[in-house]
Amino acid sequence: MKTDKIKLAVLGAGTILDAYAPAFAANDDRCEVVAVAVSDKTRKAAHIREKLGDKVEIYEGWQTLVDNADFDAAIINLPHDLHAEATEAVAGAKKHVLCEKVMARNVAECRRMIDACKQNGVSLVIGHNRRYEADWVSLKELIDSGKLGKILFYKLEHNQNVIFPKDNWVFESERLGGGAIMSCLTHEIDALRWFGGETDTVTCMSTVLPERMQGECIGAVTAMMKSGALALLSINWTTTSHRTKNGLWYELIHVCGTEGEAYYLTGRGTNYKIHGASDKAIFEYALPETDVAFERILPGTGLPSHTVMVMEWLKFLRGEPNKVCTFGEDSIHTVEVAQAAYISRDTGTFAKLPLSL
Repeated sequence: MKTDKIKLAVLGAGTILDAYAPAFAANDDRCEVVAVAVSDKTRKAAHIREKLGDKVEIYEGWQTLVDNADFDAAIINLPHDLHAEATEAVAGAKKHVLCEKVMARNVAECRRMIDACKQNGVSLVIGHNRRYEADWVSLKELIDSGKLGKILFYKLEHNQNVIFPKDNWVFESERLGGGAIMSCLTHEIDALRWFGGETDTVTCMSTVLPERMQGECIGAVTAMMKSGALALLSINWTTTSHRTKNGLWYELIHVCGTEGEAYYLTGRGTNYKIHGASDKAIFEYALPETDVAFERILPGTGLPSHTVMVMEWLKFLRGEPNKVCTFGEDSIHTVEVAQAAYISRDTGTFAKLPLSL
């Protein structure tokens, strides 16, 4: 078991650094950030010092950091089109990798990342932080307990109002790996796989608003699970969402089973109910007041999901008991579902999984 602090390098210091910085601070007994790579030191240095302190060494260019810094493991927070290349470089330096989601732009790039880490004897973990979110963990545990019975239906939504300047890499479909589906609906795709297993067939339609981004900003995916459950996933980057007073929800998960149902809603946590007699009555349009109400499941921890994810990853690297559940070998299948959705959309057909690529 490693007892020294893990020396971390961070490749990329965009907005996601604001989520990782508190995670580093909360785990300062297990790690220290020794190096950060940015494309422009002059523009980013002050922000990095504010978030990570004065001791961190700042490199201009991620390859320069990999070639010169002394570190044990790297967190890759670069644009999607650089995930595979940067992972191969870090793995080639015999360092462990935590790559921010989405893993890569397609299955082929994901396989490159997995192969590079295997060949160099290092680990690959993907930053699907929702699997470490306390309320989402509560929902996972409830589903796994069997209390809801056989799951029949999943509904997962992601809502934001997003407009990117044309010089932002997310605006470019080629760099992003598509649009909103690959960028952020992969949160919900990954959760669906975590909750309900693998997907058998997907269909997809989407909408592009060129003034917002080159890829789709609205997408709808229907999935038939191998379990037989049906799933509906949607992303809308044109809605007022949760950032306005009385706005819509940011994320919603609804799970329907033969014995009960549950939902997660941003700001309201995870709630469930076991069906009463009136729920099962045929043509019961008005349920009586005595019917069973939804009950909130109080999460086990109030720590932010990135903090928990980094904590579990550091435990893994140090040889301590851990709950890492987002290794590259699993996360590749989240990208595969998103890629299958694009194939369905572009061909107007059902896309069967696994893909033959």
